[in-house]
Amino acid sequence: MLVLEHLFLCAASILSCLTALRWIGTPKRRCLLLSVIQGALNLCVGICGAYFLADRYSGALSLLVLIFYLPIALNSLAHATFQSIAAVSIACAGMGCLQAATGFLLDWTAISPSFRVALTVLVLGGCGLLWHWMSPLFPGTQWLEVFEDTSAKVFPKNEKEFCGLLMAYGLSCALPGMIGLQSVWMLIPVCFWQIGGLYLINLILSHQKEQQLLSSEQQYRSEMAAYMSTIRSQRHDYNFHVQTLSGLLSRGDYGECKRYLQNLTEDSTGMNELLPLADPAISSLILSFRSRAQQDGIKLEISIENDLSQIATNVYETNKIIGNLLQNALDETRQLKDKSYGIHLSILKRGEFCMIHVSNQTASAQPMAAYQYGKSQKASHEGIGIASIQALANRYGGLVYFRMEGDIIHFVAKIPLVLAKEAG
Repeated sequence: MLVLEHLFLCAASILSCLTALRWIGTPKRRCLLLSVIQGALNLCVGICGAYFLADRYSGALSLLVLIFYLPIALNSLAHATFQSIAAVSIACAGMGCLQAATGFLLDWTAISPSFRVALTVLVLGGCGLLWHWMSPLFPGTQWLEVFEDTSAKVFPKNEKEFCGLLMAYGLSCALPGMIGLQSVWMLIPVCFWQIGGLYLINLILSHQKEQQLLSSEQQYRSEMAAYMSTIRSQRHDYNFHVQTLSGLLSRGDYGECKRYLQNLTEDSTGMNELLPLADPAISSLILSFRSRAQQDGIKLEISIENDLSQIATNVYETNKIIGNLLQNALDETRQLKDKSYGIHLSILKRGEFCMIHVSNQTASAQPMAAYQYGKSQKASHEGIGIASIQALANRYGGLVYFRMEGDIIHFVAKIPLVLAKEAG
């Protein structure tokens, strides 16, 4: 029975590890391989622990293997710290639940040993099927992205709070198995606690995603409304401009008429530069940044050679990239005494990529030297702007980089084009 107990603990650790890795979006083959390796390691440690130490420490040793193994296995992933905390918490919760179940069933002397083994196999198989059934609810590799919107007013507001919630969940579910509270009165609550907790955690993430989508839709509608308001205003002013020019010409005041036309041309240039863009929401965003820059005496020069109709990102994501780059450039330029260089925005097509290029003057010789995710040298900034667009670019097979030319910093977001759109 002792050998069977270790085999069941090994199977429980494999199931727990598999569930945790699938929860964070690890590819199936890698997930299965890492789980099998972890199970074999767990079995070896458990047998050695039972031989050299008291057998009651086997459960604790199994949890320790999970806690130390998963961070090492996930060290190569982006945001490995948060991914490891999430995976360890969920694995420990599953392991604690299965430890309590198998420990109680195998020690239940009121029934025959063969029936105990059959019930344990049934419980392990049932938990495996239940977690597989829940797998469509798992958030996957992008679960951290729902916390990029720092304006959220719900709990948890960021990934640190969410990981704290996960750790509390994992510890609570693992505690009964660790301290040996193995009875039928603990078995049923712990099982419901583990499954229900995992379900609620997934619901929290789903709610965060829905809130983010709702926010992006509201932003899109707001930008569209601002853009259409600008268009209506220009159409409304058109009649006044025509009447003014007609009056100047009828009086023969050609010099004043020329100056008026020059001012009118400069005023309409901003809108004309944005006409090539396919989506008015993007035009509206750039127009709003140009207006904000003008209020600070900063000139935003725009050059558009690609209409962004084929870019792989959706409108919200494209605006996120352009908005973050322009916001960083605007914040930096505002601090300068000499704002003559202004801000330059170029949207180009190079091969199968769209290049979103923003340049501005900077007061620092190495402005990115002290950059860290989640930290910013600017007041009221969280330091996630560059990180968020890097994550977006990586998702679509693109990249974000910068280069320095004297005191001018150039940021370039290189995003793939979906050429199928061109063919369609």
